[in-house]
Amino acid sequence: MKNFLVLILIVANIVAYGQEKKTDMKTSQDIYSLNKEIKKYEEEPMYKMILSSSECSFSILVNDIPLYKFFGRSGGVGATSIPINWNIEKSGKQKITVRMYPKYAETETPNQILGLNAGVKFSIEKEINGEDKTILEFKTPFKDFDGKGNGGFLYPNKAYYEETIYVDLKVPYELSVLDNAEVLFTTDSEKLKQLGKEVLAKYNEIRDIYMTGTKNELANINYSKEKRLAQQMYLNEAEIKDGWDNDYQFRTDANLDFFDLKPIEKYEMKFYAEGKIICLEKINNKKSALWGGFKRKDKDVVTTTYISVYLYKPKGSNELKTY
Repeated sequence: MKNFLVLILIVANIVAYGQEKKTDMKTSQDIYSLNKEIKKYEEEPMYKMILSSSECSFSILVNDIPLYKFFGRSGGVGATSIPINWNIEKSGKQKITVRMYPKYAETETPNQILGLNAGVKFSIEKEINGEDKTILEFKTPFKDFDGKGNGGFLYPNKAYYEETIYVDLKVPYELSVLDNAEVLFTTDSEKLKQLGKEVLAKYNEIRDIYMTGTKNELANINYSKEKRLAQQMYLNEAEIKDGWDNDYQFRTDANLDFFDLKPIEKYEMKFYAEGKIICLEKINNKKSALWGGFKRKDKDVVTTTYISVYLYKPKGSNELKTY
């Protein structure tokens, strides 16, 4: 009889544990309700970068996290506006890095040097209550052409150019995700190999959710990320819901009749945020290694999609989480 009671208690504990795990799982409904977790402030400055480029490939990082990349075959990028709050965790000096590479040739073989016409320029705009104020203007070193063959990018024969500047930006929130993250970067080949296996496994876990799982499982993985972004971007309830419903296309979405993600291959590991963030990027175009396509029911073509996945480990944890 005593053994029977012990067995009942063990089974009861297992059931309770399973229920607890299920209860702890976040769902799409939890993401829809994130506005209840977001602090509101009297002033909510939104910072954005207005950028353009010519005759080069390039990437821009804010606080050592990618903000924008261009590795296309066209000559450059026209005036493009990009929010940068999602790369800002707290007030203070924000690090902005520009990396320039030779543009792609029509033969799909990269040029070897940047050339005289290469250039990137941008401004940082602060928006409050619908009014914009220019905080900073930047352009890579360039001398105006004088009509005599002189002028252009100052380092045309370089195959790579990098420049870093700092700008002081104030936000009302203060986050500590990266302050409390482990440094993942290592030069130890064995540790690096093991880390690579963990990262690939996480990418495949996320791919499997997209391919065979539920959107609630996707919400569980991305809940903390969505909460952080909602705070950084001061999103309201409607914006949070719209973002989750539209930014995360899923094979079970009613507006789709096709969805597929390719196997993760031909990639390289990249570290960001001073070694605290890691991701997998395709070798050919530097975009996320988690990619595929979907087709909306009201469209005739398949849209290629690259799903950004940045991973980090909280201090004291062995589990990779999405940033």
